[in-house]
Amino acid sequence: MADPRVRNMDCFTPTTHSAISPMLDPSANRFKQPLSVCIIGASGAIGNGVAKAYAQAGCTDLILAARDLETLKSNAQSIAAVVSPAPKTHIQPCDIINADSVRALAEYISSNLSALDVVVLVSGVSGSVELRITDGSPADGAWAQVFGTNALGTYHVAHYFVPLLLNSQTKSFMVVGSVAACITKGIIANTKYCVSKLTQARLVECVAEQFKEEGLLAVSVHPGAVKSQNAVAHAPEQFMKYLTDDPELCGAFCVWLTQDPARFQWLSGRLVCATWDPEELLAKKDDIVKGDLLKFEARTTLDQ
Repeated sequence: MADPRVRNMDCFTPTTHSAISPMLDPSANRFKQPLSVCIIGASGAIGNGVAKAYAQAGCTDLILAARDLETLKSNAQSIAAVVSPAPKTHIQPCDIINADSVRALAEYISSNLSALDVVVLVSGVSGSVELRITDGSPADGAWAQVFGTNALGTYHVAHYFVPLLLNSQTKSFMVVGSVAACITKGIIANTKYCVSKLTQARLVECVAEQFKEEGLLAVSVHPGAVKSQNAVAHAPEQFMKYLTDDPELCGAFCVWLTQDPARFQWLSGRLVCATWDPEELLAKKDDIVKGDLLKFEARTTLDQ
């Protein structure tokens, strides 16, 4: 979620959407071949929306992973009730802070599926809002939890899942990021969250750069301002009125990008917003590529 006063990235396209536009409709972006997708953090509103979108787009295997297995089962049942035919669904535990847990999930997939085409990492945490570095206490573990999830957790998933993705044709590594990575001031400039999301975005840039020759698509997607459980628990009361974006929008945007990943290689490594108008984003392709926009990387090269 972005500070309402920091709108330059939110409005990168002149038109933005709070709900799924016709061009992003998952049922209109169906996969042309069997596809397996793993959604890590599928128990929350955004994760469930991502799972539903891939089911509507015709994925054949859907791996739902999170710590809360009961919610995952409930989400899987609700998807099966509205999508026909429903994909084969696998419910698996995963805590991305724990490297062994992520490794176990990757091993389950490699043992039970012939290939993994897409991974969508949704898991994230913000913690209580601390507007100054002197707020809170190092002893309370909040920074360790937020960085352990958003930064170290992203590394764990990339480390164990990129090798699986490289064996598929689709090769899509999607991370639910945040434009909070751009924020340093305002009512939700939660230092630990913003810095951890900046680190996460940088990790996606590194993954994209390191595996571009193998054809991997790695994109960080801001889901919009969603009234998620995490936002309700930690966002300031005066910010609640801005949480109006559809939690299913992010999933539809991810499906659009991964339905034909070769078409979107020019977006690899970049931080984009699910609220952006897709046609207007496509129209900005040349400007984005020429200016190497939507990245945090340095603009100089050091030859050693």
